[in-house]
Amino acid sequence: MTSLRSRMAKRLVQLIGLKRRLQALAQVDDDPDALRKGVDKLRRTDQRQPPWTIRRRWRIEGLDCAGDDLYVMTKDRGPAHARVLLYLHGGGYLFGPFGTEWTAIGRIATGSDSDYAMFMYPRAPEHDAAETLHAATAAYQALVDRYGAGNVIIVGTSAGGGLAVALMVSLRDAGSPLPSCSILLSPGVDMTLEEDVSSLEHDDVLVSVDHVRSAGRLYAGDLGPDHPIVSPINADLSELPPMHVFVADSEILRPGVESFADRARAAGTEVHLVLGEDAQHTWPIAPTPEGRHALDQVVAIVATCT
Repeated sequence: MTSLRSRMAKRLVQLIGLKRRLQALAQVDDDPDALRKGVDKLRRTDQRQPPWTIRRRWRIEGLDCAGDDLYVMTKDRGPAHARVLLYLHGGGYLFGPFGTEWTAIGRIATGSDSDYAMFMYPRAPEHDAAETLHAATAAYQALVDRYGAGNVIIVGTSAGGGLAVALMVSLRDAGSPLPSCSILLSPGVDMTLEEDVSSLEHDDVLVSVDHVRSAGRLYAGDLGPDHPIVSPINADLSELPPMHVFVADSEILRPGVESFADRARAAGTEVHLVLGEDAQHTWPIAPTPEGRHALDQVVAIVATCT
């Protein structure tokens, strides 16, 4: 049975009306001025620097990666730990990261005795997918230089999950060393949403078809939303590191994520799919009992990846 706290969190999201606000933003994505105003307003809750709760518990180093900030968090315990989590945040490629993400990745790192890094990747509409992938590659390489590729685990939430897959595909194609595994939380692997998800849209209190498709168009730039960099469900998914994928049964991304997992397995890549029952988009980072349980699962996965 769904916990009271989870039901209250769902109701709070509905009251805030974030889904409606994102849908409204999608309606003006062809009006630069209106889009700019809407994006700026929604970005007010972004947490682009480590919050005080992180600063008082972790030693923080800021790195410049292709002009973008990579914050590397380590404990005051001497040399850096052998393992690091590269976190790619959510927000539809337009927003984020959010405070809940800082809390969640910090808990995963603490529970798994890992260092972690939060990357402030370039976002749409100011930047496009090609620029973002280039910057993410630089951030990954900076961690490889310190820890070695086999000690890097990529954790991606929502849009960050899609970026994580695109990054791994790009690294493989370039013949670069790959991370040991990836953990993908409600990943945005299909920004076209061509599958019929109408039966899920009412129960998904956060994500809408209009928003996902609009974000995909804005992020794609000249590539198009069906390009493998934007929608990695369309990429060659062979010879990738093991992927541990969490998706909620109530979210509109679920059919695409399940198809993605099937395609990756058919290509020979190891995929472990965790379905959240009566859960919402990115529930592992929610401050609920179900979210904490999912994070415990993630911590256990990290221990098996390196």
